[in-house]
Amino acid sequence: MERVDLTILGATELEIAPLDAIKTSGTIRLAGRSFSIRIHRDLRLLVGTTGIGKVNAAAITAAALSHFVSGEVWNVGCAGAYRDSGMGIGDVLVTDNCICADEGILTKDGPAPLSGIGIPLVLKNGRAFCDCFPLGDYIGRGQIRTILPEGVYEHAASGAVLLRASEDTCSAGSGEKPGFKVRYGPSLTVGMTSGDDQTASDRFHRFGAFAENMEGSAIAQTCLLFDVPFLELRGVSNMAGEREKARWDLPAAVDHCLAAVKRLLDNRSQRSFGLSHDWGTN
Repeated sequence: MERVDLTILGATELEIAPLDAIKTSGTIRLAGRSFSIRIHRDLRLLVGTTGIGKVNAAAITAAALSHFVSGEVWNVGCAGAYRDSGMGIGDVLVTDNCICADEGILTKDGPAPLSGIGIPLVLKNGRAFCDCFPLGDYIGRGQIRTILPEGVYEHAASGAVLLRASEDTCSAGSGEKPGFKVRYGPSLTVGMTSGDDQTASDRFHRFGAFAENMEGSAIAQTCLLFDVPFLELRGVSNMAGEREKARWDLPAAVDHCLAAVKRLLDNRSQRSFGLSHDWGTN
């Protein structure tokens, strides 16, 4: 099997478009989808799309990991932030816990956790994974927080530039450069996105996640089965429950997310990829 240092997956072409600037050394089709092999510094990257939704995400990730030995897998793209999360449009969420919204028991009082069934999604190294996939151990050992600390960033041509160690974006007219926040926190993977504010609010209070997307936990679960380290970075394109596209900002979400990705790529060497991910510990 061929080896790549990193596999980068987005749901759609839009979500990986900024990576087109990285030199392409070849292309390959996997499960009917076109992937490119790109060279960035000393890193060999496999870049492609999964399509939206958990089934597509899991199937394409499995196809990629069956063809390539990959040091890591990163899922990038957009997300809808919950209004009470403190995140705004254009901010970037680095997931420290992938929460599963749809697996479990549906009752008249709402969903109950999958752990209530007593059968885990995955049993790995003696540990049962039922309702979430914690990523904190890998984030720490991969020094992700050191390279990309929480704070306010400017999107520059060279990537995301840290402005200051603060969680407050600069306001218009403040005399300082506007920025976007990078936050670490839980994300929620859903089969159906929130269609109104009440649904989004209910999900926020039930799960405590900062934002929702449609692929993350499925890719995390697949990586767990293949024993490959996983990282998820999402730019906030809209507030969850807001379906009026005129109030979204997909370009800002994608550009800021990929600026954060570039910062990580520029500050990690080839030998830092392929870290063992001990899924048996937090």
